[in-house]
Amino acid sequence: MKKQIIGTLLAVSMVASLGAVNVAAKDNADIKIGFSSKDNSDMFVAAIVDAAEARAEELGVELIVNDAGGDVNKQISDCETLLASGVDALIVIPQNVEGSAPVVGMANDAGVPIVVDNGDIADTNYTAFVGCTDQESGELLGTWFIEKSGLKEGDKVAIIEGPMGQSGQVGRMAGFEEVGLLDYFDVVATQTANWKRDEAMALAEDWITTYGDDLKAIICENDDMGMGALSAAQAAGRDDIIIGGVDGLEDAVQAVKDGTYGVSILQDSQGQGATGVDVALQIINGEDYEKDTRIPFHTIDADNVDAYLEGGIEALKEAEGTDDAAAEEDAAAEEDAAATEEAAADDAAAEDEAAAEEEAAAEDDAAAEDEAAAEDDAAEETAEE
Repeated sequence: MKKQIIGTLLAVSMVASLGAVNVAAKDNADIKIGFSSKDNSDMFVAAIVDAAEARAEELGVELIVNDAGGDVNKQISDCETLLASGVDALIVIPQNVEGSAPVVGMANDAGVPIVVDNGDIADTNYTAFVGCTDQESGELLGTWFIEKSGLKEGDKVAIIEGPMGQSGQVGRMAGFEEVGLLDYFDVVATQTANWKRDEAMALAEDWITTYGDDLKAIICENDDMGMGALSAAQAAGRDDIIIGGVDGLEDAVQAVKDGTYGVSILQDSQGQGATGVDVALQIINGEDYEKDTRIPFHTIDADNVDAYLEGGIEALKEAEGTDDAAAEEDAAAEEDAAATEEAAADDAAAEDEAAAEEEAAAEDDAAAEDEAAAEDDAAEETAEE
C-alpha cells in the first residue's frame, strides 16, 4: 500500500485550547490504536495511512488499520469492531460528513478517545481533530483559475467533484463559491468522479465530445481525478484545456513541471497521518494535546514548481513568506503615497484658505476706504453749504 506522495511534514498551524486527560502513561509497546480509513484506493488517503503506520512503527505502538473502501456503513462497522477489540484510541478519516458522524458517539460511549483525521465530521464532540480546512483548498484552486490560468470571464469550464457529502467535496465547492468561481466562469457541467482517476477520465472524454472547443478548463477537486481528465484531454489532442486539482500527487506535480497540468494545491499527507498518531498517543498518556490542528495547503504552479521539487514544502513556505513581505512593502508604499497626497491636499487647502482670507481682508480694506471717502465727501458738501 506504499504509494509515494510528494510532501514532508509541515509545521502545523494549531488553534483552540490545549486538552489533557489525567491518566497514567502506558508503555508504547502496550498501546493499541485503531485507524478507520475511508478508502485506501484513493492515493492521497493511502498516503495518510502510510504516514500513520510509519509513525506508529517509529514510536513502537500497534496501529490496527481498517479500510472502509468508500462504504460508510462498513466504516461504522469497522469502528464497532475496533472499539470492541479494546483499542486505547480511535483515529477516523470520515467517509462522509453526516454518514460517519455516529462513530463519534460510539467512541464516546465506549470511553475511547477519538481523533478525527483529514476531513470534517458532523458530530464535533470528538476528542481532537488533525487535518486541513477543505474550503481553503477550494479557495486557492478557484483563485488560481480566476487570476493565473489566463482564462477569461465567461469561459466555459467543467468541475469534477469528489463523493457527494464528503468533507473534501463540500469544503472545496464552498471555496469555489467563496471566491466567485461559479459566477466568473460559465460552468457547463459539474459531476462526481468519486476521487477516481478512471471515472474522471470517462467524464472528461464525454465532456470534450459534448462541448468541443468551447470547453476551456476542467477543475478537479483532487489530483487523481485531475490526472484522469488530463489523460482524456491528451488522448483527444486537446492540450489547450487547462486542468488542475488538489493534493500534490507526485505525477500531478511532475505534470505541472512539464507544463501539461496547470496547478496542484498541495495537501500534506505526511503531516496529517503522523500528527494524528502523535495526538492520539498524547491523549492516551494524559499529556497536553492540541484539540484542533489545521495543516495548511500550498499552491504549486509554474512559478514555484522547480523550487518545490528542489526544496520541498519549506521552499514553498519561504517563497510564500517572500511574497507576503513584498505585498506588505507594496501596501506600505501605497499608504505612504496616499499620506503624501493627503498632506499635499492639506497644504493646498491651507494655501487656498490663506489666499481667501487675504482676498477678504483686501476687500474689507477697500470697503473701508470707500466708506471713508464717502464720509469725507459728505463732510465737504456740508461745509460748502
